[in-house]
Amino acid sequence: MEPRSTIAPWASTAAQERLSTLEDLHTENTTVQVVESVSQALTDYQQRIDHGIVLYAGTNMLSPNVEALHDTSLSTRPALGWPGEKVQTAVDEIEHLEVITTRQVAQSLHGTYAEVRYLSATMANLAAYIAFTEPGDTIAVLSPEAGGHASHQQILGTAGIRGLTVEHLPYSPSALDIDAGEIDDFVRRARPKLIVVGGSVTLFPHHLGPIREAADQVGAVLLYDASHTAGLIAAGHYQDPLAEGADVVTFSTYKTYAGPAGGAAVTNSPEYAERLADAAYPTMLSNYDPARLGPLAVAAREAVEQSPSWAAPTIEYASELAANLNALGLIVVGRRLGYTRSHQCVIDAQDIGGGPAAVRRLERDRIYAGACRLPWQSPGTPPEGIRLGTQEFVRRGAGFDTIADLARLVHQSLTTTGTEPLTATRKLRGRLSTDLWGRPAPAPTPEWGTV
Repeated sequence: MEPRSTIAPWASTAAQERLSTLEDLHTENTTVQVVESVSQALTDYQQRIDHGIVLYAGTNMLSPNVEALHDTSLSTRPALGWPGEKVQTAVDEIEHLEVITTRQVAQSLHGTYAEVRYLSATMANLAAYIAFTEPGDTIAVLSPEAGGHASHQQILGTAGIRGLTVEHLPYSPSALDIDAGEIDDFVRRARPKLIVVGGSVTLFPHHLGPIREAADQVGAVLLYDASHTAGLIAAGHYQDPLAEGADVVTFSTYKTYAGPAGGAAVTNSPEYAERLADAAYPTMLSNYDPARLGPLAVAAREAVEQSPSWAAPTIEYASELAANLNALGLIVVGRRLGYTRSHQCVIDAQDIGGGPAAVRRLERDRIYAGACRLPWQSPGTPPEGIRLGTQEFVRRGAGFDTIADLARLVHQSLTTTGTEPLTATRKLRGRLSTDLWGRPAPAPTPEWGTV
């Protein structure tokens, strides 16, 4: 194929087609033109989110306090090193923020120590690889089909960057969890230095007892990636990984945690905490973004206090949505187990064209979700599931009286080709008059009534 994109001539055919269109559109050559184009993109984005239904499991909206305390001027202030020995001067207030935030984040996940400087959970996981392994070591993780995140993998993942060999943990598709009957033999054979559980698709808590026992047999560190469930854990509505045997918890600070973008790690071990801190600075980071700190501290406390409550309603909404979707004839994962105990529910889309195509049909109707892999699909094949997350829709004000209508809307969007689902999206979204904090919903605009 003759390259069509000047930005990424190596990209896929689909990407080059889109890039070529955008490159032809954007030929700005003055500051004024750039400002206008960026402003328009931001306005269009806000319209898309304000007047659609966001069911993507990896996103969220900020509370008023978290949003108000994000001072972007802090982002350009380097503050390297521990308080009391900073490389820069005039960063006393950032030292205050570091202490406040570190304590709040540690407490929220029921730990003693926290590292909050990571710019993503992927970086937090890489820090754990640096802290607890050497190149050439073996780690044990969930496969992508079992919900393991890309950062856990050897190929195209940060585990591979560290030079680690990755073995996939034995997994039971029927239990949607580690196969407790096989974990001992697996660990004795693979002898991993690090075991990683948790990840991208997290419908149910892990049974950590057998994994902890197996890790102890070979002296492995047990890491729990709570990127998707950290906010539910902080609220007391999901399992407590550190109390149940995990050595370290890493997580994204947005998603259910509902703070600014970034990553963190929490532990009760001072030795492990020191290693994770050293991996952050000076190994992986020079400067970081101090503007995250204040909002993150508030998000941590809000997740614990639950005023207003959003964690319990989020889980209940996901469970009821899954049951309604199943009743309408969609194949929902985990029916025998009660569908979900998190913010996620997963639809098996094998019979409706697969995950990516199904997600595009939902997008056509202003419903935003994500594709995911399923435990029983073949490795390396395109995702065959649809992952829905209810956390943002609940925080935007969706009550339980919307569940049946949302389920019908999702079902219609996935199984019909008419225009009714888009109209129904507008009507359902219009029923959310205020969010959980009483902020009024944006007024609808005519242009968002058509595709």
